[in-house]
Amino acid sequence: MNSPQERHEKLIRATDLDALSCRYNMNIKQYLNPPDEYIEDLMKSYNAYLQFCTGYTSLSSSRCLKSLFQDRKLPIINRGTYLRTKAISDVVQEFVKEFEKCQIISLGSGSDTRAFSVLEKSPQVIYHEIDFAETTKIKKLAIIKNPKLCALLGVEETIPEIDSKKSFAEYNPDLHCKNYHLHACDLREVNSEAVLDGFDANLPTLVLSECVLCYLSPEEYFSTIKFWTNLGNNLNSILIYEPMSLKDSFGETMYQNLQGRGLNLQTFDKYPDLESRLEFFKSECGLTRLRMSSLSNIGGYNKSQEASKAWIDPQDLQRISSLEFVDEIEEIRLLLEHYCLCYAEFRSSENVSSFKGIDKWHWQLQDQ
Repeated sequence: MNSPQERHEKLIRATDLDALSCRYNMNIKQYLNPPDEYIEDLMKSYNAYLQFCTGYTSLSSSRCLKSLFQDRKLPIINRGTYLRTKAISDVVQEFVKEFEKCQIISLGSGSDTRAFSVLEKSPQVIYHEIDFAETTKIKKLAIIKNPKLCALLGVEETIPEIDSKKSFAEYNPDLHCKNYHLHACDLREVNSEAVLDGFDANLPTLVLSECVLCYLSPEEYFSTIKFWTNLGNNLNSILIYEPMSLKDSFGETMYQNLQGRGLNLQTFDKYPDLESRLEFFKSECGLTRLRMSSLSNIGGYNKSQEASKAWIDPQDLQRISSLEFVDEIEEIRLLLEHYCLCYAEFRSSENVSSFKGIDKWHWQLQDQ
C-alpha cells in the first residue's frame, strides 16, 4: 500500500509522461525543425523501467504508456506545446549566446531533452537537471543506452542489468559528468548549494521551471524561488512557465479538470494573472528586470506587438499553421491566454551584468 505522499508524487511524476507524450506528438507532426532525435530514447526507457517505479506494475505501466502515446493530440495542444518549447529554448539560447560560459539549472526536468541540444552546440555550458530519483534513473538509463549521448556527455558507465523493483531501487539515480549533472532530489528539500555537485557559484545562471513550481504550496513556491535566485555570486535569472487562472470560467474548468486527476495547483488562483505575478516577484521575492507574457502573445495572437520583436518568425508561424488546421482561433487564443512565461533576475552586486537579450522579444508586462 502506497502512502498518501507516494500517491501524490506518482501523480506529479505522471505529468512528465503527459509532457513527453505531447512532445512526442509534436515531434512526429514535424513541428520541430530539426526534429528532436532523443525523444524516442526517453520513451524506450519509460517502456522498460516504468514498471519498476512506485505504484506501477508491468500491466499498469504498459496500459498507462499505451493510452498516452497511442492517442493523437489535438492540433491546438500540438501548437501550444511547440510555442512553449520554442520560447523557452530561444531564451536559453540567447542567454548562452550573451554569457557564453554560463550555467543552466532545470527544476523538475523530467524527460526534457533540451540539455542535450544545448550541450551539442555549446559544450562550455554547465547544465544541471533536478527531479525525483525514479525519474532521474529512467533518464540516466536512457542516456547510458545511447552511444551518441554517452560521447557527448563523457559518460563511461556500462549498461546495468535492471530486471526487478529491487535492482531498480538500488540503482544510483545521479549522473555527474564534466558539464552535465543529473541530480536526484526533492526540490522542497534543497536548502544548500552543497547538495548540487558541479555547481559553479561564479557563473551567470539561468534557472528553468516548466510547469513544476505550480504544484507547490504558496509557501514552498516562495521559498523555492528565493533559494534558487539567491545562489552564487553572479547573475541568477529564473524563467517560469505555468498556467494561470485569470479568474474566469475557462480557468475554473482547467482547475476542476486537474483536481479530478488529483492535482492541486495552489498558486493558480493566488497569482491569477500577469499583474499579480509581477507584483509577487517584485515585492515579495525582491527580484528585478521582470518580464511577463502569455503564451497567446508569444504565439502572435496579440496583434499589438512589434513585428521586430515577434517571438515566432512569420515564416515559421506560416509553416506550423500548414501542418495542422486549427479552425477555432478563439478557442486556441483563450487556451494560450491561460499560460504565462515569466522572467526575473537577482544580481548579487551592481557590478554584475543583467541579461540584456531578454528584451529581444515583446513582453506584455515589464518592470525596470
